[in-house]
Amino acid sequence: MEHESTAPKHDAPLEVAYTASGEMEAQAVRSALEAAGIPAELKMEAAQRLFAVTVDGLGAVRVMVPADRLEEARSIVKNPAIPIEDPGTPAGQ
Repeated sequence: MEHESTAPKHDAPLEVAYTASGEMEAQAVRSALEAAGIPAELKMEAAQRLFAVTVDGLGAVRVMVPADRLEEARSIVKNPAIPIEDPGTPAGQ
């Protein structure tokens, strides 16, 4: 049995953008995606909520995004934050 921790936010079919080993990691990924304007949901097994342990994939948390945003989401997961330089500070300082 699966438990969705977030309500549907998009009408497109959802795809797995990332599989996290715990809820905190999944929440961080979801936050990065939502900051980039990509709606995301978390899906996890009920056992994850009870035991907070991942063994052989049991308890893994899947970060789901609309299928039409999947490639963009995976790109963000690979590079979640690119430092932005302060325009008033010369590069390298």
